[in-house]
Amino acid sequence: MSLVLVEQEIRRFLGSVEPEVLCIAGHWGTGKTYAWNEYLKDAKKAQDIGLTRYSYVSLFGVNALDEFKMAVFENTV
Repeated sequence: MSLVLVEQEIRRFLGSVEPEVLCIAGHWGTGKTYAWNEYLKDAKKAQDIGLTRYSYVSLFGVNALDEFKMAVFENTV
């Protein structure tokens, strides 16, 4: 998937008023977290944010659904 399509989808996701899940997949160290933080910062600056709270969760080391649910809860900002 091209970087342009990834950016478009993240921007669409951030502008949506519907609660959704977005999974950004890629190899370790490719800049997934960096990209998310930059697009979120840009969307806030442009006031193009659909929801007031988001939860960012890394699945690294998560081995069970209960761990995932707890991570979502703990990381809601």
